[in-house]
Amino acid sequence: MKQKTQMRELCLGVAAAAILWAPAAYAQQLSSQFDYRVVEQADDGTETLVERSSVKPGEVIHYTLTHENTTEDQFEGLVIVAPVPEGVTFAVGSEQSSAPAVFEIQAELEPEIPGLEWATLPAMRKVVAEDGTERMEPVPAAAIEAVRWTYETALMGGETAFNSYRVQVD
Repeated sequence: MKQKTQMRELCLGVAAAAILWAPAAYAQQLSSQFDYRVVEQADDGTETLVERSSVKPGEVIHYTLTHENTTEDQFEGLVIVAPVPEGVTFAVGSEQSSAPAVFEIQAELEPEIPGLEWATLPAMRKVVAEDGTERMEPVPAAAIEAVRWTYETALMGGETAFNSYRVQVD
């Protein structure tokens, strides 16, 4: 990646691809917003989230997804999905949710099964050595392509829920 990466390239892909899985009746009644900030750290370790138009390798981007139930009804079965854009690595342990939710990552876990699969952390993947022996190893953060939260409780009418995660620029 270039020395300075345009924030637009890294973040608009996430905004466009952040997906909400819910019954069709909920889709138009749920207000969703996407936001991102660059994490700046002071010498004393305190963090500040700032708006910037570019990032450099090694810097951290903080993504926030906000979902508001604009009805009086409760929404059950919400699943919030967001990609890990190309050119960044997911920061394992940075994921947060204001609502009780099961968090999962998406990566290739089985070499014999083409495609990506979902798994909770710590996720393991099968690796086949050149001699044919198989072993399980933790999924490297660089192999994570998307994240999702499956809400365990309903989002009540008028409630707002937040999900966030971080990535480091490669």
